[in-house]
This record gives sequence, C-alpha cells and structure tokens, in this order.
Amino acid sequence: MKKLLSILSMLTVTGSVTAAEEVQHMPDLWLPVQEHAVNNDVPQLLGYASNPTYLPLYNPDAVNSGYLSFLHAAESIGNAIFASVVLVALLFAVFVLINGRARLTDGFSGKLVDRWSSLDVAMHWLAAIPCVLLIFTGLFLGAGRTWFIDLMSPEHFASFINGSVMVHNFMAFTFIVGAIVIMLKWAPRQLPESSDLKWFAHLGGYINIGKGPHIHPDAGFANAGEKAFFWTFTVFGLALIGSGLVLLYPTLFGDVSKNGANLALIIHIISAIVVSAFSVVHIYMGAVMSEGGLENMLSGKCDENWAKQNHNLWYSKVTK
Repeated sequence: MKKLLSILSMLTVTGSVTAAEEVQHMPDLWLPVQEHAVNNDVPQLLGYASNPTYLPLYNPDAVNSGYLSFLHAAESIGNAIFASVVLVALLFAVFVLINGRARLTDGFSGKLVDRWSSLDVAMHWLAAIPCVLLIFTGLFLGAGRTWFIDLMSPEHFASFINGSVMVHNFMAFTFIVGAIVIMLKWAPRQLPESSDLKWFAHLGGYINIGKGPHIHPDAGFANAGEKAFFWTFTVFGLALIGSGLVLLYPTLFGDVSKNGANLALIIHIISAIVVSAFSVVHIYMGAVMSEGGLENMLSGKCDENWAKQNHNLWYSKVTK
C-alpha cells in the first residue's frame, strides 16, 4: 500500500511539473488581447491575438518611435496645455491690471458706424462659443491627469472626462461650420498692408506705461495684431479640424495606420496649444483691453471715435 501511495505521489508531482512547464512554454499566440479603447479613437491592442491571421494588422516595430516619445511625455503635454490656457490668462490679467485698459482718448461719440454684417456676427459666435467649450474640454482631457485628477474621486473624474469627450466631439461640428465660413469670408480683409510694421513697432498703441506722447498707429479694417490672430487661427484651426476628423472617423480616411493616428494626435495637440493661447489673448483684447471693442461683435457696429482711434485708415474710406 505504501508503495502504491508513493507511486501516485510521484505521478502527481511529475504531472504538476509537466503542467507548469507547459504553462511556462505556451506559445505567445495564446496570450490574451487587452484592448485599451479610447472613445472615438483608434483602439490600441496590447498583447497578441489568439488567431494568427490577425497578427499582420499591427506591427509594433513599424510604429514611429519619435511619435511615441512625444506622446509618452504625457505630463509635459498636460503642463503645456494648462499653460496655454490658465497661465496665459493669468499673465494677461496681470498685464491689464498694471497697464490698464486702452481707453478712447475722446470718449464715446454716441454715433455708430456699420462695421460687421449680421452674418459676420452670427458666424463669429457660431465659432467662438464652441471654441471656448473646446478649449476648456480639451484642457480637461489633455491636462486632467496632471492638474485635476486629485480634485475629485476616481469615479467622478471618469464621469467628468466622459462628459468632456461628449461635449468636445459635439461642439466640434458647430465650430467647423463657423470657422470655415469666417476663414473664407474674412480672408480678403486680412492681407498685409504697409502700416502693419508700424503698428507692431508701437504695439498697437495699447501700452500706457511710461512717459511720452501716446501714439495710435494707422490701421485699416484689421490692424496687424488682428491679422496675426486671424492667420494663426486659420492655419492651426485647419490643422485642428483635419486632425480631429481623422481621429473621430479614421475609416473615412482609408483605415488610418497607427503611425497616422499618432501623427494626427500630435498635430491636434500642438495646434490646440497654439489656438488656445492666441484665443485667450484675443478674448482679452476684444472684451477687456480695448474700450468699445466688444460692441463690434454684439451689434456689428462700432463707435465713431473707436473707429477713428483704432482703424483710422478704414474709417477714412467708409466716410468719404
């Protein structure tokens, strides 16, 4: 009986060792696939497919290492996105507090001049309101893990991010419509003029600090600063729109590869940082810095003294 138990024990141990060896030497093709799904993004498959026919679909060695290195710097990207919105806003607020607003030298005349059409005003807000929402949701999505995750529970953070994704994706379409119309309709009035360099040399006449005569440089319908914002918004806005559509609908662009998706994401991030920073400055300049400036995009009209002081060349043409 003892011999029989001994034999059974040996068989059990041998079987266990053999099973362990078999587990350790299982083919890699049997490793489970872990899918890291990002809402409306190209899914990332981590591991190997159990069906060998799926293996050619993704080749890790073919992924551009430069793209991966950029995207792996998640904390740096988050900090850059945060700085483009929050830090720029804080710095400009400090500047306004120290410098003061650019007030009208002769005050408001009470006489209004037609400057923007109803369509211009409507398209401006059709792009502006979604743009602000896209900036803030993009801030939460891009910098959330770096700056906001500790402010709420994991469950609330996940819900907050999911909500931000939904708003971001929905607002993109209204932004695209307004932005494209603005780019096409306003471009002829945003071309360079001889007065632009002088405008930059005097910083638009917005600096109140220091002694000496306060100069309001010549400007046409759009001054040099507005032109700089327009063309920056156009170039990087188109890059944002194009890369965003690739990320949302990869199959519409011929089954975008992993490299293509990573490149689109990088372009989207860089463009978002640039557009966000310029938009914050644009909002300050139009709504806070320039006295009488906001009225332009509320009624489409501007005060006569505002036109004389800020766009004298244009005012001279329309009043001939």
